[in-house]
Amino acid sequence: MLLDLGLPDMDGQTIIRQVREWSDCPIIVISARTNEHEKVKALDLGADDYITKPFGSAELLARIRTSLRHSTRMNTSSDQLFHPYKCGELILDFEKRTLTISGNIVHLTPISFQITYFLIK
Repeated sequence: MLLDLGLPDMDGQTIIRQVREWSDCPIIVISARTNEHEKVKALDLGADDYITKPFGSAELLARIRTSLRHSTRMNTSSDQLFHPYKCGELILDFEKRTLTISGNIVHLTPISFQITYFLIK
């Protein structure tokens, strides 16, 4: 996720906090804020990287590749993908390839399962 802290409707740090409640996806903060305190706060809230404006596209792409490389390493070295994902009444079982909501099995086509898996991952 590329996230600018200076959003018009919501503070970017609030978004970091909320995303970390349900996802481990890489978060790269893009901001004009150069204050060290702002950087530290974003990283402590769960951002994986912080890049200040202006920046070059080559640097941004390198940081994206690094974040993806680190997140791929983390996912492949853990057994997280074999444990069911639970969020409230929703349970996605990766091994059984089933989705259950409030105890009711929801039929998913193979493509629907892959999309759901991708969004949760």
